[in-house]
Amino acid sequence: MSTLETIVAALALLLQIFSSVTAQQETISTTTSTIQVTRVIDGDTFEIKIGNTEEKVRMIGIDTPESVDPRRPVQCFGKEAGAHLRELFGNRPIKLEKDAESDDRDKYGRLLRYISFADNASASTTLNAQMITDGYAYAYTRFPFSRRAEYLKLQTAARDAQRGLWSLKTCRGKR
Repeated sequence: MSTLETIVAALALLLQIFSSVTAQQETISTTTSTIQVTRVIDGDTFEIKIGNTEEKVRMIGIDTPESVDPRRPVQCFGKEAGAHLRELFGNRPIKLEKDAESDDRDKYGRLLRYISFADNASASTTLNAQMITDGYAYAYTRFPFSRRAEYLKLQTAARDAQRGLWSLKTCRGKR
């Protein structure tokens, strides 16, 4: 095989690999994708795997107390928030939904998405909203997202009902 043939063959192989990776990234970046969760990191972040691609996902519009950041102490209700998200997921496939007002990824490269169950297409509540409603997450309004007003109302209702981290017996809403 000549040098030119070797170069052409190598370029063809690289093009094939690039096309495969691009196709997987397109699947993840589309508006909705059905996916299995592989690991819950904390109350607002988890990992997924699509084909050979592993991704971290950050739930849009919520913030839970820290439980795994090595630079910070574990915050009140942090471990409970992660356990609650793990319990909500169970072993059910999820659907990721992109928000038109939000960035595709955060500064750490994590996908930013709303989460719902793939087997419950009629459900209007996302797991993001459920975490706030149950009192395991705050509405995270630092960055724009389309459900901001809804999430702030859910937070007020959770606080008023003293659910989860808002309870006088736990954190009283403090981190």
